[in-house]
Amino acid sequence: MAKHILIAHDLSPEGDIALRRAIQLAAQSQARLTLLHVAASQPSPALLARLRSAEEQTLANHLQGRPALDVQLRLEVGAHPAELILQYISLGNCDLLVLGSHHRQPAQGFAGSVQERVLQASPVPALIAIDPADTPYERALAAIDFSPCASRALRAAWQLLPPGAQLRALHVQEVAAIHAADNPDEQAFQQSLFERFIGAEFTALPPRAVQFSHGFQSGERQTCLDAAIASQRPQLLALGGHSRDALSERLLGSLTRYYLDNPPCDLLVMR
Repeated sequence: MAKHILIAHDLSPEGDIALRRAIQLAAQSQARLTLLHVAASQPSPALLARLRSAEEQTLANHLQGRPALDVQLRLEVGAHPAELILQYISLGNCDLLVLGSHHRQPAQGFAGSVQERVLQASPVPALIAIDPADTPYERALAAIDFSPCASRALRAAWQLLPPGAQLRALHVQEVAAIHAADNPDEQAFQQSLFERFIGAEFTALPPRAVQFSHGFQSGERQTCLDAAIASQRPQLLALGGHSRDALSERLLGSLTRYYLDNPPCDLLVMR
């Protein structure tokens, strides 16, 4: 369970959605919550005071009617917001980062955003909240590809779910759809590897009253995952930040980038 949640907030509607989710998770896990606002340019003292007042009012509005939480507001100034967010994660001993969806720029998409730079280097799970609902998660889907970061994403999702929720792990053996049934022996071998792998992963999870299931498919990875999302309607999708064959751990995988640009639900990304 999270003990210290950091919400990076920018007074945008997307940031407010993330704040609602951060408050819900903090209440669920009885965690500390820190709201961090980074002013990218050097504001005047008067503007800085208005920013603080606006964030204080935002917090008060979102906390109204909720049980008392341990909440802190931090206002920082710097030309590089991503670096300040990453620095505070370490200095504040945070174990979960919550972000709003990036502000969409059609020509650029996710690439080059503050969110991308944070996700490339965050040492803790990063939750991108896009669903305005702030009820506890009931269904989560984890994409498994045998990479260490996908395993870490699975474990992070397990910790975020309340008792009674469902977590499904799905591995897709990447082959062209037209060849998915060409080699049943290879498919059976890959499935047996996955069964052993996911059995070991499940055994390592801390005991919790969360329902766990897993599945194996052959086909095009994105197509199979899209179909699973459509049929299972998860409220949370857990992804490793890069695939096991990524050239660098500091590069986000193509599947992760796709869902960051086209989020079907809240996303949990782990390096």
